[in-house]
Amino acid sequence: MKDYYSVLNIATDASATAVKKAYFRLVRQFPPDRYPKEFMRIREAYEVLIDDNTRRQYDVVDSMPDIVKRYFAEGQKAMEAGDFPGAIKLLEEVIRVYPHFAVVKGLLGQAYLENDNSGKAIRVFEELVAEERNNAGFVRLLAQAYALRGWHKKAVEQFKQALQLDEDNISLWLGLIDSYLQGDDFESAQETVRKGIEVSNRKGWDNLELYFHIIQIDIFSRDYASMTKHLEEMKNKAVEKEEEKTNVAWFLAALSKLLHGMGMYSEAQATIDTAYALEPDDEEIIAIKDEIGSQVSVFSELEKLKGDPSIDELFAEMLDCELHLCDDKHCMDCKLEQFAYEMDVVAEMESFRGDILRLKKSYPELYELKQGFFDNVLNHKKEQYLLNTYGKRLKKYFKQFPERFEPEDEAEEYQFNPEPYRRPEPKVGRNDPCPCGSGKKYKKCCGK
Repeated sequence: MKDYYSVLNIATDASATAVKKAYFRLVRQFPPDRYPKEFMRIREAYEVLIDDNTRRQYDVVDSMPDIVKRYFAEGQKAMEAGDFPGAIKLLEEVIRVYPHFAVVKGLLGQAYLENDNSGKAIRVFEELVAEERNNAGFVRLLAQAYALRGWHKKAVEQFKQALQLDEDNISLWLGLIDSYLQGDDFESAQETVRKGIEVSNRKGWDNLELYFHIIQIDIFSRDYASMTKHLEEMKNKAVEKEEEKTNVAWFLAALSKLLHGMGMYSEAQATIDTAYALEPDDEEIIAIKDEIGSQVSVFSELEKLKGDPSIDELFAEMLDCELHLCDDKHCMDCKLEQFAYEMDVVAEMESFRGDILRLKKSYPELYELKQGFFDNVLNHKKEQYLLNTYGKRLKKYFKQFPERFEPEDEAEEYQFNPEPYRRPEPKVGRNDPCPCGSGKKYKKCCGK
């Protein structure tokens, strides 16, 4: 059977104050976002042992008949292994013998919740809250069940009630914040985090997780002034407490990925640089730093390209699209947008070759994003191949997605399936000036 005293590393006669100190120490070591499984075990042990009634029930488990005690222990193991139907079957047997055993009922309710039986879970937790009105852990479980059912207002009220019973439980603050966010109430979520930070500072428990959440809220609500302020406060925590340096670095690395995903490239770079300064040997942080560094460089080139009058703006739009493709490799929206830009280039290959050459020379990292396509366009021998290929693709897409094309696009398809291609201007000799405007001989430039 899971030993909650061992989880918190305390004696069986530890006082409530000792239980809280152990909880604070372990949460600092295993913050929930970074160590979710470990934190859940810590929270479960804390919520049982901090309440006099559930602790008293837990302490008498050993006096149960062996068969009942074994069912309870196996039910716990099944829960940890993710076998929720198995856990439900075992715990229901224990409840059949001990129908008023709150600790077992709470675990059964969690098994129902994990098994998507939210209706049963809510009934169990509502009964427990009615029976154990001062147990913040059971109120939290009821709030969580409401939230998973989509009843955000009910969840908010229960989390508030739980915090009145135990304002030192970090899970309650995070649950209330998440409930507000699920209801798109950013203002209340921000206010809750600020209040949580004030309580934590006053009572001396770790609030790193709250800073992590308020910075995310700042980002999503576009409150960049607050984000900068809270980010600086978060960084200072690593200076004040050496033992928190690793977790602060991890949180900053996670935030840098979030910032980068929202297009805040300079902020992402600054954040990951700070994480690296705290933990320069962390392989995950190094990998994130390298990835963001290379992408920030590409986006910097893109911004320059957007203001470059020597290259048609079509290429900036095309490459911007390339950099913002979604993660789904089969997304037709992305494929069609890419195709539209490429088709525009193929339709006017001769006039765009000079732009592509200037792009290759001045913006090599951007050129690499579509190097295969650009190389084909520059290769005169590939002209007919590109015209035929894109003509077939246009015909295919027009049939599959007619609603995405203008009616005249069907007629335009024929220009991609013409008579054998004829160059519209006289052939350029190998020693003639290159028509791209580079000033070089054709054989030294596009005629390579």
